[in-house]
Amino acid sequence: EDGKAAAAAAAAAAAAAAAAAAAALPPQTTTPRGPLSDASTWHAEVDTASAHAEDVGKEAARAQAGLEVATAAASEAQQSADRQRSAVVELERSLARQRAILVGAERDAARAAQHNADVAEWARVAQADVQAAEERVQRARAEVERAAPRAAELTQVLACCDVRTLSVRDVCDVLLEVGLAAHEKAFAANSIDGLTLSRLEGGQMRGLGLEAPADRQKLHRVACVISACGRLQVTLADLEQAAAAAAISTSAEARDAVLLAAWPAANVASWLEANRIPPHVCGVLLAAKVTGEQLLHVCDPDLEQIGVAEARDRVQLLCHTNEARERHFAALRAFFGSCSSSLTVVAPATAVDDEHAPPPDFLCPITHQLMEQPVLAPDGFSYEEAALQVWLESQGT
Repeated sequence: EDGKAAAAAAAAAAAAAAAAAAAALPPQTTTPRGPLSDASTWHAEVDTASAHAEDVGKEAARAQAGLEVATAAASEAQQSADRQRSAVVELERSLARQRAILVGAERDAARAAQHNADVAEWARVAQADVQAAEERVQRARAEVERAAPRAAELTQVLACCDVRTLSVRDVCDVLLEVGLAAHEKAFAANSIDGLTLSRLEGGQMRGLGLEAPADRQKLHRVACVISACGRLQVTLADLEQAAAAAAISTSAEARDAVLLAAWPAANVASWLEANRIPPHVCGVLLAAKVTGEQLLHVCDPDLEQIGVAEARDRVQLLCHTNEARERHFAALRAFFGSCSSSLTVVAPATAVDDEHAPPPDFLCPITHQLMEQPVLAPDGFSYEEAALQVWLESQGT
């Protein structure tokens, strides 16, 4: 801006000088005043005006030079101003970026603070859960300590192998042990003891809250297992040993009746087809995923509930299941009865004179009897040859 002002001032001065030179020239006349003197005077004035005009021209040239310098300075100043403007714009952009970074940092800080707060809350909740779990563990330990004597009493009661001897309290404990604790209050309120339990039918069980057929079948099996074995449940190993003993003493059908309790729904369907049960009935039981353990204790209302509509089909099926159930528990009674009787006979003898009792290595792990034809199996144990052969056949090996 200062350069532009200087250039304008120089231009104005040059214009003023030219105007003054023009004003200094004498006016032209067509008629000289004298022949020689007027001409000399006129020439002198012309020379003076010419000299003055030259001075004015030089002054104008200097002014023009000053104007060019001022114009160049103005151009440089304009370029500097443009550069300053660009620098200001870049600074504004940088400032905007810094502001954006600051906003992002503040947002990240806020998220980090929220995360820390969440972590602190999670830690508090986890600590509360740990304390609650420790309290539950302590309560569970206390309950186990309180229940241990009661469990020993229940074991002694079950050893009688007669469900009818159970008291109402015993029946409630049995419900707890087999996963039917939800019905304990109903059984206690109705004073269901062992004798009543052994006589309960499907409709009566439903009246006590056992709506699911699987729950009714479980309770019925527990009652039968108590009377047959003196325990609440029978393991697969027990079933296999009982099946091997049954196959040796009776037949393969008795063995299948024992193992039926461990069969899945597909094997049950095959067993039903082998016993000429109508295909549509087999399909209904397979769709309901009825296992062998459930089939052994199924009753007429259960069959009707799962979709076996024809009474004739239900009667035919129940005839086969009742026969299989009788064979099943007869084999279990024979097996566990022989085990308990052998223990009662051997125990007193060992107490008096241990050398009269056979060493444990002489007893077959399958039959629990003294081996007559022992064979050594790849697992390193010795078995009665006939019992091992029957067991291998039952396993399809």
